[in-house]
Parts: sequence; structure tokens; C-alpha cells
Amino acid sequence: MELKICQSCGMPLDDNNRGTGKEGAASEDYCLYCYKDGAFTQDFTMGQMIEFCARFTDQVNEAAGWNLTPEQYKAQMRGYFPQLKRWAAGDSRSLVERATALLAQCGEVTLASVDAEGFPRPVTLSKGHTSGCNEVWIATGADSAEAADFGRNPRAGLCYSAYGDSVALRGTVEIVTDDRIRRRMWQERYKDHFPGGADDPNYLLVRFVGNEATIRINGELARITL
Repeated sequence: MELKICQSCGMPLDDNNRGTGKEGAASEDYCLYCYKDGAFTQDFTMGQMIEFCARFTDQVNEAAGWNLTPEQYKAQMRGYFPQLKRWAAGDSRSLVERATALLAQCGEVTLASVDAEGFPRPVTLSKGHTSGCNEVWIATGADSAEAADFGRNPRAGLCYSAYGDSVALRGTVEIVTDDRIRRRMWQERYKDHFPGGADDPNYLLVRFVGNEATIRINGELARITL
């Protein structure tokens, strides 16, 4: 019998691990980890899928009797993934569209301010609302070092990444003090840091907008002006 594999991740398919179509029927092409109810479960590029699958190198080695390193397994996947149904047609989205999808995947971003001595001060923060690939709202403390930096100098850098794809932006930060906007952008998870809620005096919103981007996605690299 011909061995069937998932046309997204390469996993061997059997009756116990098939994904489902819109009507709940078993998929002939995809596993349950990649495909459910007629849609892909992860908005990955091919490169991201390879990086994701490489995390399971030990399990693959055990099942197949191999002794591959993660890098060897990734090289192997780069050889045959372009032939799989999901990836064979390529990705018709622009790099900016793919960068927007990448930002949607990320829970955290790294924001860099410029300190009083002219040095970058990077800090990893939870993202709030986003728009496109280059606008990110972030909640931080009014008493934080980065807030003091932005009060002196609005220039900033921001980057985000997932499974080997990344975007690095240069732009500016606006400190938002309008109470109506602060309340509208409030998220309940912020209570861990701002117990007073949306009216907590230490709750500060910053809006980063990038005007230059270095995008590295699925092996493509581009530097663009936004």
C-alpha cells in the first residue's frame, strides 16, 4: 500500500490522524494537527512549518529509526516540502501581507528606546492592538525606563519573530495620554501590572509606527519603506 503523508507537514497519514473538512469528513491530504473543519490550523509559511516540525526531531528519529540532528532534519524537509500540496503553489501574498500575518501570530514584541546616553534600550513587552505590519500599541508603566526614554526621544525600533521568520522596524513612538483611548485599548490581562484598571495612574499607552522595515520571511529578505 502506498504511504500517504500530510501535504502540509509530511507526517504519515492513517485513519486515526486525518484532519477534517468543512462537513467533518476525513481529509485525504492533511493531518489533524494541520487541518481542521476545512481550514489550516496555523497561518504558517513553509519556512515556519519546517522550523516548527524540527522541534519534534527526537520523536521522528524514534519512529523512523533515524539519527538526524535538527539541522539535518530541516535540510531534509527543505528538499521535499516544496513538492507538498500546501506549498507547491507558493505563497501569493506580498511580503507586507505575510509580515502582517506574522505580527498577528506573536504575543510579544521587542521594543527599543534610546536612553539618555544614546544607547538602545530593548525590552520585550506584550503587544496590544496592531494594524498592518508596522503599527503596534503597547501598555507599559508610566514609571518605566522606556517611558522616560520616549519622553525625551520618540525614535524607536521594534521587532517580532516566530519560527524563523522575523520583521525589524524603525520608527517613532507616540505616548498616548487621552483617557478615552486608554479605556478603549484596555485589556483585562493588564490588571496583573495595573491593578487600578484603565484609570490606574501608572497605566501608559505607547503607539509605535514603523516607517522602515527589514523583513525576512520564508527565506526572502527585503528592506522597504512603509
